[in-house]
Parts: sequence; structure tokens; C-alpha cells
Amino acid sequence: MKKTLGLLFSLFLTVFLFAEQPIVKDIRAVSGKGSKINVLWTLPTNPDSEITSFQIYRDTKQITSYNQIKKLTPVAEVKAEFTGYTDTVSDFKDYFYAVIAVTDKPYDLVLLSFNSTVTGAHLNAKTTTKENVKVEEEKLYPDGTLREKPLPFVDIAGSLPNSDNNQKKTEISEQATEATNSLITKTSKKSALLKPFIFEDDLVSPDGGDDYLLFEILKTTFIQRKYGEAIEQLNKLVGTNISESTRNRAYFYMGESQYLLGNYDEAVKTFVKVGNAFPIQSKKWLDSSLERL
Repeated sequence: MKKTLGLLFSLFLTVFLFAEQPIVKDIRAVSGKGSKINVLWTLPTNPDSEITSFQIYRDTKQITSYNQIKKLTPVAEVKAEFTGYTDTVSDFKDYFYAVIAVTDKPYDLVLLSFNSTVTGAHLNAKTTTKENVKVEEEKLYPDGTLREKPLPFVDIAGSLPNSDNNQKKTEISEQATEATNSLITKTSKKSALLKPFIFEDDLVSPDGGDDYLLFEILKTTFIQRKYGEAIEQLNKLVGTNISESTRNRAYFYMGESQYLLGNYDEAVKTFVKVGNAFPIQSKKWLDSSLERL
């Protein structure tokens, strides 16, 4: 109970301290159509300085400080009333974004999950655009009207004895038959790989304790996509005297890391351990892991 009250107080204090500062919050980046990535945020409430515009920054690694911002060039600058921006990229790299408010000068504060994205966003797999697809309209034949050229009769099973059909039969080759059967029995296409997931409790740095130890591991390994190191560090953490809540989340991130490294059999074992703690999330990752075994 005390720990819960402490977390609530910490969250309240964070919101209170930054509520009046000219900094956006709830930033997120999601892939859009084609070569687009949509960056969205929530405007600050009654900022103490008038905001004239927002500068949007992009990097291939997480943006964690204003010193990092100084080395970047804004990809865009939008009006102060805007709550989103659509970026255009030409590759499939993961991109991280930060939104900086401009008053009399750029406001030099960067906070993960407030005005800097925690996870990267990338384009979806390339799809053929509608303009590149040649569509042939289906030709309809009114009742009683024959096609200009009748379709051939294809007998996959072989010749049919005692058939009264005088139409010429076209038997397909044995190789074509095997290919057809293969297509019929082929399993459905696997679903897309899941993207890294982070619990809300771990998006903001705690003041200390077990959650802080977990946060530091995530910040230095998992978020940086160093999944092998993440597994090693998380494995050490779960072996210490930490709270059950922190241990369950640590196991979940360990399962994610194993999954993202392609170790699906190990991921299955790990997600089973936290199935009761996180039934919905675990089932999603467990199903995707089993699908790839």
C-alpha cells in the first residue's frame, strides 16, 4: 500500500512540476501509409511562457538530452497550435523523435515519454501502391450470353468416366497437380513480428528502489536493442530480493528480448511464468512465439 501511494505521489509530483512549463507530453510516433511516420503529442496546459512554435527533431537513436538536440537539425517547425506532424523517410530504419517548444528561444528540456519518444518508429513493409496496380474490370455476361472464348475444363482429379460433357478436357500435369495440392495444404502466413512493449510504470524514471534498478537496465540495454545484454542483466535482477511486481515485469522484458533475438522456445518458457500476472500481454507474445517454433 505504501509503495502504491509512493508511486502515485511521485507521478503527481512529476505532473505538477512540469504542468506549467512549455513542454509537450504523451509524445508518440506511429508508422503511416507509404513513406510516412506520424508524430503526435499533447499540448502543455497554460504554459508560463508563450509558445510561438514547435521544432521537431529526428534521430536513429533515442533522444535523451538537449546536448544531443544541439547536434541535430530540425526536420520541421510547426505552429504552436499543432498537435502532430507527418514525417517522410526513405528507408526502414527505426527513428526516434523529440518536440521542442520555442518561446523567445528553444526550451532546452528533454524528457522521455513527455516530449521524446521512448521507442522507435519505422515504415511498414513496402506495399505496391494503387497507381502501380493494373486492374482489369470483370466483364459481366447477361443470362443466356456465351463468353467469346469458353474457359477450358481442367480436370485436377483425372479423367471422369461416364461424363456426358462433350467439352474438351484439359488434364494438368502431375507437377502442376503437386503444386496445387501444396498450395491447398500450405499453412497460413505468419503474423508480423511484435514490436517491443514497455509497461507504463517503466516509462518514467522512479526515485529509487527495485523499479529504479529495472528502469536503468531497460534504459541501457532493452531500449537500445541490446537484447542479449538485457537478458543477462534481467536474469541477475530476478535472482535478487526484489518485489514480485518488479520481478514479473523483469521476466516479461526477458521474454521479449528472447523473442526479439529469435529464441522463441526460451521466450515461450518465460512468458508462461508471467501468464497469471499479465494474462492479456503474455498470451499475445506467447501465441506469436509458438507460431514461429
